Amino acid sequence: MQPDNPDAVFVDDSGDTAGRALMTIVSAQHEELVILTVQGSIDVLTAPQLSEEVTNALHGQPRGLIIDLTTTDFLASAGMAALVAAHEAIAPTGLFGVVAAAPATSRPLTLMGLDQTIVLYPTLAHAVTAMTRPTGMSGSPTG
Repeated sequence: MQPDNPDAVFVDDSGDTAGRALMTIVSAQHEELVILTVQGSIDVLTAPQLSEEVTNALHGQPRGLIIDLTTTDFLASAGMAALVAAHEAIAPTGLFGVVAAAPATSRPLTLMGLDQTIVLYPTLAHAVTAMTRPTGMSGSPTG
């Protein structure tokens, strides 16, 4: 049966792919950085997909990892846990940053105090610039 609206999106919530249509991740490389751009919702159903993509990105041993949440519309605790795990996976030798300027992403990260552990950037351009400087990240948290 064909949908009446060709722009309609159908989510297959059966089997192992449940929740995967709620989030898409695009991986890109810029110099020695890997950038994962996450679109959609990061919750208990989709956080494992983000963790899997982080693992794949780190296999190449990049100098740094940026997770861009500019087009992420929901960030649950499972998503924040995945971000902390990503930070721990690349530390202490690699650089890590999260682009989170919208309230849907920056607010939960700040409320949970993760902005004291993870460097948050307002734009992808800011993150790339900071991480490609010869001295590494400026403004990185201490501790």
